[in-house]
Amino acid sequence: MPFPWVTIVRWVLPELISTVRNIKKQQAAPSSPHEDDLTGRIEKLEKALELQSRINEELSTQVQQVQKRLQIAMAVGIFATIIAVGTLAAVI
Repeated sequence: MPFPWVTIVRWVLPELISTVRNIKKQQAAPSSPHEDDLTGRIEKLEKALELQSRINEELSTQVQQVQKRLQIAMAVGIFATIIAVGTLAAVI
């Protein structure tokens, strides 16, 4: 079974080595000023959180409306079944 080992040595191992080298280069390189703008990042995250909370509130409201409609539909269905059984009993 030399094929898998040859493949690993020729293709996978060099990729891993180059990836590790690139990561080391990125860590060694000083960060630029636009990357250190933490306040901008925090503001973006806050806006994203506000948007997500609004979406969650809207979805919870919609789920409550659907639950209420399902309860009404179930009550109507049960009532219709009771009437159908009653009429069937009266006919028989």
